[in-house]
Amino acid sequence: IELGGVAWAEARLVLHLAAAYGADPTDPERAVDLLVLTQVHPTPEVARAALAAAGREEPDGAQRLVPTLSARTRGWGLRRLAARLLPGAGLLLAISGTTASAQRLAARATTHYRGAATRARAS
Repeated sequence: IELGGVAWAEARLVLHLAAAYGADPTDPERAVDLLVLTQVHPTPEVARAALAAAGREEPDGAQRLVPTLSARTRGWGLRRLAARLLPGAGLLLAISGTTASAQRLAARATTHYRGAATRARAS
């Protein structure tokens, strides 16, 4: 549940920033942006290929997400372990980790959409 909540919050953050910089948050390209900005995929091309594979329901489509999701799950598991060993530490770790992660994501999204807005005005 925690991972789903974080993913939902990250998506909302990115889509709000996209809208603030004039990008249509309902454009299918925002799915590509989300996958790249949240570092699920390294490039827009790889993200597009993964979305296309998922749309075709290719057997290996879900496997493209496994490395990133397992890394997130490991981090979550370490926080849970710390919470059991040191009562109260879990809350502090969750808050500090989530805040830092959200700030990094906001910085990446702002840079991405600010650049896109600048390029759109220039053309």
